[in-house]
Amino acid sequence: MLRSGQMLLAQGLLVHFLSKDWTWSDVLIATNLTDMQPMKAASLPCPSISHLHQASSIPTNKTIGPWELWAHRHTCGSDELEKECYHRKIISWFADQPQAPFGIHQLVDLGHNSGKKAGDWYGPSVTAHILRKAVDCSIEAGNLVIYVSQDCTVYKGDVANLAKKNNSRTPWDPEAEWKAVIILVPMRLGGETFNPAYVECIKELLKLDFCIGIIGGKPKHSLYFVGYQDDFLLYLDPHYCQPFVDTTKENFPVETFHCNYPRKTSFTKLDPSCTIGFYVRHRIEFEHLCLDLIRILNYAAVKEKYPMFSVVEGCAQEYGLEEMCAHFAQQTMQVQRHSKWDRIKKPSAEEFVVL
Repeated sequence: MLRSGQMLLAQGLLVHFLSKDWTWSDVLIATNLTDMQPMKAASLPCPSISHLHQASSIPTNKTIGPWELWAHRHTCGSDELEKECYHRKIISWFADQPQAPFGIHQLVDLGHNSGKKAGDWYGPSVTAHILRKAVDCSIEAGNLVIYVSQDCTVYKGDVANLAKKNNSRTPWDPEAEWKAVIILVPMRLGGETFNPAYVECIKELLKLDFCIGIIGGKPKHSLYFVGYQDDFLLYLDPHYCQPFVDTTKENFPVETFHCNYPRKTSFTKLDPSCTIGFYVRHRIEFEHLCLDLIRILNYAAVKEKYPMFSVVEGCAQEYGLEEMCAHFAQQTMQVQRHSKWDRIKKPSAEEFVVL
């Protein structure tokens, strides 16, 4: 699951530092951008190197990578060079090396601080919180924070307070300057198996430009879902083995960090436990996202009786959740103990507080 979480975070960082429409092929082949626009009707843009094999002007040379071949033959603009630098920098942040801020070593170490051992199963919810800690601890993410929802509820006030650059706890000021935010919503869509009633809602959420994918998958086989086609989810599999790449070397190859096409699986094979991610750059985008989410979730709730998650005003503490838990805990502590003879005479329900 940590590998799937890395994929989701990497997509968020690409959107943050580059753009929603950027793909690797746009940097490599700058001849005809219109032919390379990704299909966005129901999925995220998937970086592809298929254009490299179709371009006859690029020579075949196995000793150097396609980026070096292209750069050798073409004059690259400063904007394209800057994007390629960020592209490679983001990849290096996920390297399998201890110093990589979002590498597997760092994520496992953060999991250890949360009581997880190397090799333990990390669920989508735990993974979301580990990603949040990783971004908080890094300086590479810059103007980016991660918000993880509580109890399947996105509290707009909490997101706003987290995103404000001054990090103050004063009431939400709509005019305050914002950080970019990745919003992660852990949820469970069914009991032992996935509830197919949520299929249409998932499709609508994946259509949103703000959506950066879903981590979940099959039992004991986590996947990163980037879109859908008909009744199938499109996914990337972190379990696919690739040759090790030393990202500390200059001009390291990046081909293995991209794929030509995603795979697909039936919605019914999705594990009910998953986490969906959204990226917003500023306050206006966040407001648009909230409107889209409320529209989709409310419409789905009419048919499904219960939404996947909720978006509400204010902060979590305003709903008195902490006070409620403390109140019930106090009541439980005040229950008197009875002897075994007293238990026979009085109903057993009196010894318990129903929460």
